[in-house]
Amino acid sequence: MNDKDFLYLETIFDRSEDGLMICDAQGHILKMNRAAERLNGIRASEVVGKSVKTLVREGQINRSATQEVLETNRQVSLVQTTARSGYTLLVTGTPVFDDENEIAYVVVNERDISLIEDMKKELARVRQESEKIRDELTELTLRDLAINHIVAQSSSMKQTLHLARKLARADASNILIQGESGTGKGLLARYIHTNSMGAKKPFIQINCAALPENLLEAELFGYERGAFTGARETGKAGLFELAAGGTLFLDEIGELSLGVQAKLLKYLDDHEIMPLGGTTAKKIDCSILAATNRDLARRIVEKKFRLDLLHRLNTFTLSIPPLRNRPEDILELVAICLKQNNKKYNRRTYIGFKAYEALKAYAFPGNVRELINIIKQAVVLCDRRFLDDYIIRATLPARAVPPSKPLADNAFTLTQKLRSVEYDMLVQAVIRCRTTREAAVFLGISQPTVVRKLKKHGMSMGKTD
Repeated sequence: MNDKDFLYLETIFDRSEDGLMICDAQGHILKMNRAAERLNGIRASEVVGKSVKTLVREGQINRSATQEVLETNRQVSLVQTTARSGYTLLVTGTPVFDDENEIAYVVVNERDISLIEDMKKELARVRQESEKIRDELTELTLRDLAINHIVAQSSSMKQTLHLARKLARADASNILIQGESGTGKGLLARYIHTNSMGAKKPFIQINCAALPENLLEAELFGYERGAFTGARETGKAGLFELAAGGTLFLDEIGELSLGVQAKLLKYLDDHEIMPLGGTTAKKIDCSILAATNRDLARRIVEKKFRLDLLHRLNTFTLSIPPLRNRPEDILELVAICLKQNNKKYNRRTYIGFKAYEALKAYAFPGNVRELINIIKQAVVLCDRRFLDDYIIRATLPARAVPPSKPLADNAFTLTQKLRSVEYDMLVQAVIRCRTTREAAVFLGISQPTVVRKLKKHGMSMGKTD
């Protein structure tokens, strides 16, 4: 190699943007370029002739690629931090072998990756901010739910709401909401609608147990002029038609008669309805949400519910856990109810630890609805601001059931015995339950049947919803 070629190589070595160093087989630094000086924050005159082990020992660098090359006899790449410059470097050490396959030199290439590290830190910060915003949005969502008595402090309820949000955003239909009476199935249905793509369209709700079969069918599917005696001259649009583009929520779906079930199944199959007295089917597109507190599998066995309809309705299933299984939600619900009722009735009531413990230990057969009623009654009826005694009394086990009406000496017929047993069961329902819906669950019969039997025996629950 002539002097001119050597000069070219020297110029390239010194002008390279990457840091370059050459070390001998013992790890002593023989040469380093300007970029290496800048990246390491040292001058060549300070380190040429020194061992890389010395630089590590003095803390000027945290690792040495040269040292690891000499130990492994192969090329090594590593990330190195430098104390003086503060740079983070990607360092590659490459061995140069002699004729006897022994390492003669190690060529070290250094590249600044501090910018990449800064970008990683910035990305991590952005992700952290994103997580924070998402958590805040979740908190706002839960706060909005809490206004409507949907509280999700428990993991089970959080999971239910998470699934509900996912189904709403996917604009899913044929969702079956299961849960005991009073758990908030209607509120969850409205929440799904509000967060769906059809949120600005109608949300139509009907209780399938509230109407007899013929009226329910007319309400759902509508009717044409002259369809039956008493029908409007102009006919009437059904709830399916009114819910077009939006959501139709069928509460207490387990109470539908088999005839109405068949018509509902047809709609779910082809999205067409036939009004009573009509001859032309109408194409209607709406999301169907259904809810029940009944065991539909048992209803199927009893031949009271269609299996094929269940398969259509429960494409997606949401289960709301009963309040007794999520005590974490009780405290939050109590706080919300107290705040709302204190404001509504101009009170400044509060409860203490003993009341909270009594509420957490209570079974709540009426679930959230019952808790709301207990707090409301306490705020309105209790003369004291401190509500513990009232709430503890309200959550005590049910009082002893009074004896049934005595029968006459000669009244021993089966009909009279059955009437007596029915009376006893209704008395228990009146004592243990606050509404006819809760009584229906307690007795295992429909809510209209409860109302009819209470009237038959001259009883009243006070509330029928």
